[in-house]
Amino acid sequence: MKILIAGGTGFIGKKLCNFFLNNGFYVNILTRNLSSKKNSHKLKYFHWNPTKFKVDHDSIVGVNVIINLSGKNVFSFWSKKNRKEILDSRVNSIKTLIKLIKTNDKLEHFISASAIGIYENNNSQFQDESSINDCESFLGNVVKKWEDEIDNLSSSKILISKLRIGIVLSKESGYLEKLILINNLKINPMIDNGTQWQSWIHMDDLISATNFIIENKLQGIFNLVSPNPSLNSQLQSKVISLNKKPLISFSTPSYLAIIPFKILGISDFFNEIILNNKRVYPKKLLKNGYVFKFDKLKKIMTL
Repeated sequence: MKILIAGGTGFIGKKLCNFFLNNGFYVNILTRNLSSKKNSHKLKYFHWNPTKFKVDHDSIVGVNVIINLSGKNVFSFWSKKNRKEILDSRVNSIKTLIKLIKTNDKLEHFISASAIGIYENNNSQFQDESSINDCESFLGNVVKKWEDEIDNLSSSKILISKLRIGIVLSKESGYLEKLILINNLKINPMIDNGTQWQSWIHMDDLISATNFIIENKLQGIFNLVSPNPSLNSQLQSKVISLNKKPLISFSTPSYLAIIPFKILGISDFFNEIILNNKRVYPKKLLKNGYVFKFDKLKKIMTL
């Protein structure tokens, strides 16, 4: 089987690429920068620029599955320019891939990353794939438009899967990396005593769940999160137990912590990213028989 990964040079993409190569797959990767990239018998790099809707059509020759992971990091200053780039980078990558797909008749499955940002924030109830979406927030609107663009493929015979990914626990990047950096300073800062629910997934489960969806030819929306969300304070405690005991622990009320963000005009970044509070449940993965390796935080013994 041959897989094409858009966004294959990112921290999730690299892990997926290595997994597929180690399991006998052929992998093509779309990248903006071909310099220093070395092709091999099973791994090949191709240039694309979704900003200009340009892509090397040779990249899809013989491809059976496309995995799209493209999109500007939301952990950035939410200026008007960055907001536009966050949305455009996701929508334009889908448009470019749809343009590419039209030149291939072997494609069986299109899988695209999405996000749990579409679910309602500050909802203490579990939310699954059938829950009402929150499209009034910035991230909710981004995910809605992102997924709507994917639906332009729905008239084809290709299987379509949308992966609504939660906080990915990997020490190399993302949320956990930031917690470790803060912990290395021997401080343990929290907001509102860390009472926010965090819907997370271990990197190993993200990879194996994606492969599970491919192997079982599953389509539709899937929440890629552990079935047991944790409080922010519990995540902090896990990092402390596996890394360094802090010298200082403190909690700041959210009404005070938001002040600098209000001054900078990005209070929504604070509310949606810093104060992210969602309990999301992977109902469809579990229903289809997927077994999580790390279903609970206590099973994670190393960072």
